[in-house]
Amino acid sequence: MYNSVVVHYGEIGIKGKNRSFFEKKLMDNLRWSLKKFNVSVRRSYGRLVLELKDETKIDEIKQKLTNIFGIAHFSFAVKTTLELEDIKKEILKLISDKTRTFRIKSTRSNKDFKFSSQELNNMLGEFVIKEKNLKVDLENPDQTFFVEITEKNSFVYTEKIKSVGGLPVGVSGKVISLISGGIDSPVASYFAMKRGCSVIYVHFFNSTINTKQSLEKLIKIVDSLSKYQFKTKLYLIPFEEIQKEIIKSVPSKYRMIVYRRFMFKIAEKILENEEAKALVTGDNLASVASQTIENLGVVYNVVKKPIITPLIGFDKIEIIQIAKRINTFELSILPYGDCCSYLIAEHPATKSNLTEIEFFERDIDIKKLINEAVQISEVRKFMN
Repeated sequence: MYNSVVVHYGEIGIKGKNRSFFEKKLMDNLRWSLKKFNVSVRRSYGRLVLELKDETKIDEIKQKLTNIFGIAHFSFAVKTTLELEDIKKEILKLISDKTRTFRIKSTRSNKDFKFSSQELNNMLGEFVIKEKNLKVDLENPDQTFFVEITEKNSFVYTEKIKSVGGLPVGVSGKVISLISGGIDSPVASYFAMKRGCSVIYVHFFNSTINTKQSLEKLIKIVDSLSKYQFKTKLYLIPFEEIQKEIIKSVPSKYRMIVYRRFMFKIAEKILENEEAKALVTGDNLASVASQTIENLGVVYNVVKKPIITPLIGFDKIEIIQIAKRINTFELSILPYGDCCSYLIAEHPATKSNLTEIEFFERDIDIKKLINEAVQISEVRKFMN
């Protein structure tokens, strides 16, 4: 029945002179995501159009399109001519046997078309009433028939399918996400992708408390997130040797702060190797002891690159709701040892001081430990 998909974007439409850059990136992402479906992609004013070669793959294509950032909504449609009689024929084909009430919603990007949108609504509505004896209901119809008039063709469809919105992955460059086994950092990574970032993940583990089997939880989380971008990389960083050195020199109430400073330095080293632009964290202000303003200031001071914190002002309930929506919550709540909590005080410091922390770090060979951690890291790759 359908020979096309009409793809509408949201924010891209309000871009100025750079609009074509965003459109082209979205087209590239569509081609990559749908490469096995033999789908062609072209630009039409204010929309993208996919030409379907195999109607049997519609369900699979739909699943892909619901997870592509940059798309506001899309519709499986019939492409036909600009002739009124051809549009009428296609509407008849789309009328369901269960339909008793309907409405027509027409739009024109082709202002040279001989009828206005309202005139087209009226003519098509009169035709449907005459042919099928249906009633018009503008508020709650059984079926809505959308008609889009473009420069060379018209498109007829009955459903707008919501996608994830945002900007196409890749337009904002690469970032490094410090991802834990918890709820927050996967959601932060999701929002980074929504703003056009290609996300590379870095995870720190301590083999004393994290077995190879338990790491599968983290790998499943990253695999779940990989559906939003097309090439995903995960660095697994053994952290126990660094923690042993920190424990020798740093009082237990400050160890979590120093652990995180090392994590950020290692992530920054990977950022440089990957030619990325920023670090992303799931930090959420005042949610735990390490995320007070004072402690975040001390941790962030250790790196020079920008730090993006998408969740800084969210409350926990909001974060959990989003985690459930993007299907990471059930994985995140599975048991997993957090290496940030390894041999720390029962009541960690909430107001650390940079001078004091740097004093504790003075005897630790920071550069050597960072280089060794990156060298022995394991890299996993995921393809969507």
